[in-house]
Amino acid sequence: MTSILETETKSDRNYKLGIILSWSLLGLVYVLIIIMTFMKTPEEITNTLTTISSQLKYYFLAVHIVILLLLGTGFIWKKFRTQSFFTILILLAISSTVVSSIYVVIPNIIFFGTISVIILISYLTKKLEFDFKNVNIMDWIMSCLGLLFGFWYLHWVEDPIALNALLYSPLGGVNCPTLVMLSALLILSKKPKPIMMTTFVGALTIYFGFFGMIMLGAYVDIALILCGMYLVGKSWFEKIK
Repeated sequence: MTSILETETKSDRNYKLGIILSWSLLGLVYVLIIIMTFMKTPEEITNTLTTISSQLKYYFLAVHIVILLLLGTGFIWKKFRTQSFFTILILLAISSTVVSSIYVVIPNIIFFGTISVIILISYLTKKLEFDFKNVNIMDWIMSCLGLLFGFWYLHWVEDPIALNALLYSPLGGVNCPTLVMLSALLILSKKPKPIMMTTFVGALTIYFGFFGMIMLGAYVDIALILCGMYLVGKSWFEKIK
């Protein structure tokens, strides 16, 4: 009996240590990302993001089509909802990691790569599911806001902006539209939400929302701030409750 209790206590200690190490690692990554985003001037960042959006616009059009098909599948067929939404999340994260690697955007490689790993782990451990049973009207409003500005991100595209943003919004390649859509989908995830993932994604969404507005003049990034704050706040409220 004593041996069993000692084993359980040791297992609990290892679990708690793993949680502490995981949070610490994500915290270090977050701080590193903030530091690295200030290592280039706003002009350099703007040029890079504009180049990515312009050179890969047909790729982003294809991403739009694929995501719309997956969203439709998830909304219509409950049986495939979790798989469809997981596919969108992992596709956006991996796509952004690859695009960032091609254009050597180091901060994006790091945090989108980290997000890819967290999404995969959360899904494989059955912590990331979608059933809409506990989704309320405010969840739908904030999620729709994030989905809208993921698909229709009014920045980094050529004139006419309203039309080109609808077609070529750099979803799956550039921080802001990708993060706001990730947050939008995670808002709809089943309770209890994977707190480590929602906090990390939400905190990055908030940070890049403020960075885009203040440093790059992308005022549409107010959508990131609202969605990111809602995601983090709701996740922690549910956990504490």
